[in-house]
Amino acid sequence: MNGITAVIQSYSVLEYISKMLGNYTFNMGVLNALEFGAPQRRNRFVFIGIKKKIAKTIEMPIGTFTEDNYRTVKDAIKDIENVQTVFEASEDIGTELTDDYETTSLTPYLRDSKRLYNHIITQTRAVAKARFEALSQGENFHSLDAALKENTYTDVSRTQNTIYQRLNYEKPSGTVLNVRKSMWIHPTINRAVSVREAARLQTFPDSFVFCGTKDSQYQQVGNAVPPILAEAIAEHLALYLDKKKNG
Repeated sequence: MNGITAVIQSYSVLEYISKMLGNYTFNMGVLNALEFGAPQRRNRFVFIGIKKKIAKTIEMPIGTFTEDNYRTVKDAIKDIENVQTVFEASEDIGTELTDDYETTSLTPYLRDSKRLYNHIITQTRAVAKARFEALSQGENFHSLDAALKENTYTDVSRTQNTIYQRLNYEKPSGTVLNVRKSMWIHPTINRAVSVREAARLQTFPDSFVFCGTKDSQYQQVGNAVPPILAEAIAEHLALYLDKKKNG
């Protein structure tokens, strides 16, 4: 119309980035945070790039943790097992931590504050409490007797294995999303996993304090990239920059 012709081209996000940043070289792949020291199985697609004048090619970082030394839920949260929880963000004034705790491979990285904040949980109703009490470490909603599954989901057979998951101290956790919505359970206590415990599974140190409502805090933690994975990616990229600087 009116002599105007519109030419529309469709690109994937990766194609668009590659086209717009032609002076960069890229690589991409799926990284599992577990292989970089996080105590959870969390696969994430990662896309990295660097200017071609710095390096003609760039490799993806490779994790150094394997089945022989994967970090576990115990490594992340055992030392705060007996710290008192609160139910609302407005009640969270922090709890003074003592020096009486068992050191794990993660406590030097995570326990970097004298006060523990965000140790907030959801109040447990009678039905949920009965389910908590019936589940052993590593079990989930599908492990419950039929009577404890009633009046919950339209089709209980299609319920995800992450629902009502009681964490296992001796293993890594699954992928941390919004653990309040998934009703994750503490390994040894019949209560929900706290915001702080979920944050520790993500490898946020205690000095990193989350703000906002309880719901918001749970969601912030679930949406995050584990800092220990982000650090590994940053250090990997820094090697290329240092090599160029010193070359």
